[in-house]
Amino acid sequence: METPLITIDFKTYTLGESKSNRIADRGFSPESYGLNLLKEEGTLYFSGGTTDLSASLEGDVVCTANDPDFLGQDAYILDNEGKFYTLSGTTLTKRQTDSVKTYQVGTSDMVRFKGSLFATSQTDIAKVDGGDLTAGVDNDWWTTTRAHSALQSSYRHPLEVVEDTLYIGDKNFIHTWDGTTSVAEAMTLPYYINVVTLRKHPDGRHLIAFCGVTANYSHTRNGGGKIYVIDTLNLEFVREIDTEAQVEGSRNVGGIVYVTYGDRLGYFNGDGLEELRKLTNGSTTYSHQLSNAENILLVRDGKDVLAYGDLGQGKVWWRPYRANAGSYSTFTAIGYKGDDTILVAYVDATSGAEQLYQVALNTAGIVGIFESNHYLPGGHVAVRRIEIDHTATPASGYNAFYVRLYDGVGNQLHNQLTEYTNNVQSMTRIDLDAFAYDIQLELAPSNGAMGFRQIRIYGESIE
Repeated sequence: METPLITIDFKTYTLGESKSNRIADRGFSPESYGLNLLKEEGTLYFSGGTTDLSASLEGDVVCTANDPDFLGQDAYILDNEGKFYTLSGTTLTKRQTDSVKTYQVGTSDMVRFKGSLFATSQTDIAKVDGGDLTAGVDNDWWTTTRAHSALQSSYRHPLEVVEDTLYIGDKNFIHTWDGTTSVAEAMTLPYYINVVTLRKHPDGRHLIAFCGVTANYSHTRNGGGKIYVIDTLNLEFVREIDTEAQVEGSRNVGGIVYVTYGDRLGYFNGDGLEELRKLTNGSTTYSHQLSNAENILLVRDGKDVLAYGDLGQGKVWWRPYRANAGSYSTFTAIGYKGDDTILVAYVDATSGAEQLYQVALNTAGIVGIFESNHYLPGGHVAVRRIEIDHTATPASGYNAFYVRLYDGVGNQLHNQLTEYTNNVQSMTRIDLDAFAYDIQLELAPSNGAMGFRQIRIYGESIE
């Protein structure tokens, strides 16, 4: 007699991805990607709303910044050729070019502060005025306009704003600018310290300086790290914390400072680093490869954008976007534009061209694949039918999706394209005869932005 062997529903989706498809500790396999789990809580949609902005881009994206002054631009973008862009809607416009200074991923940072855009190069700080950046670029603002010594070229130069002051990291020095007065070496850390990334403490008053004790970016030689919690009222550190690994990137999301170190992602717990998971990146993950999308953490993981947020059952992981195959080693930046829309930049592995895409996280589409965990229904079973409860197909239009079934070693047991043309349906039944000890289901959209609410797999024991 046929009985329900497997049920996939809202509890499955809101539990997020498992550690692996063999460790079914959460809802579904981490081989799933392009999942839109924000459009309707507890319903599985797939990625859509992707806009290619690459045609207007001339270099490799180094970093992005938002506009807290709301001067009319959705985002600011800097590339490695010293070109500054504004993004308004889907219009990317090159505004200024600095062909003298050198900007690079990991070293450079960019932030908007008191009506101006500031960006660090290898040896200087550039200042660009105007909401649309048309007032010109002062590429040696720090060394000439403010008459300070050059930034040290072999080190990273992070920027962070705490209350009314901009802080600039420069090896073991922290410089400041309050909109009127610039102070070089406002704070000096021990000589062997290299400031890697700066982040505002969740209390809004303190500055966290994540530091290394080596300038070896690729970490071919061992080196630990330090964390300094700095009181910005007197620029003295109130905590000095040793870490076994050097933090590479950081981002404040929902009052938690998330960090990357080595091939790990974790967070600063006030006393040190707490690991969350391992990443599959082939190189260092810098601060501009993490982003905050309305209290959802976004971080590059291989060729995917990996999300971490609350879908209804606490914080979980899922993958809303995948770049083209093989591009993960040159995934350069992730930014947040607003309105549940992210910016993703990477170098195409085949053509070598820089790609910049705008991705709407809550817009449904047909890009992605859902793969269940591997299920062991108990002995040898015959799968007889699959029932799928989904959003209604339209009375005028064409909708289609694939349902595939695999056994424990990856053999395909069933592959069916279900199509609806000018036919309103909200339930699909698939009859089949498939035999296995271990079952994995794959769902792939083909046409039409459908949502999938529940999938029931029926069968019987044949032992």
